Amino acid sequence: MHYGAYDALFAQHALCWAHPLRKFRDLAASHVLPPRQQRICQSFFEAFSALERTIALAIAAPLSDCERRETKEHCGSQITALMASSSLDPPKLATLKKTFLENADKYLLCVIHPTIPMTNNQAERRLRHLVIKRLLSFGSRTQKGAQTMETLLSVLLTLWWSKPQNYFGELRRLMVPA
Repeated sequence: MHYGAYDALFAQHALCWAHPLRKFRDLAASHVLPPRQQRICQSFFEAFSALERTIALAIAAPLSDCERRETKEHCGSQITALMASSSLDPPKLATLKKTFLENADKYLLCVIHPTIPMTNNQAERRLRHLVIKRLLSFGSRTQKGAQTMETLLSVLLTLWWSKPQNYFGELRRLMVPA
């Protein structure tokens, strides 16, 4: 559910709640599962969604550091109980639960540090078109080409996000020598 290379880059690495929510939701809505397994997944997703809402409320609450640690511990206990394996779990649900449980501390980092968002959707949406461009063009052939594209896109996107109303006027102004 997360990019493993990040584990070695940061002392503390928060994980995005949007990904497991989407995966559990999609599994609950899957019509390829037998009805009994689908009901198990739906029931699990309802409980998981309720837990996610509880954590979102805790993040928004004006809590002291001590209260945040207590909330994290309480939510951690809820996660442990919710993610407990059951012989009735479909294999995909069992795998997702196990993976989430192994990374529970990373998902709960947002409780301790409320400035860390629960999801990185905004950042992912801002990068989506770049990822699509890379996939369509098969990336860069050389390191120099990658660095050039990185610089150009950084300048152009920064300009777009800071001045979307007059993007082309500002771009023209940047390109004219002073």
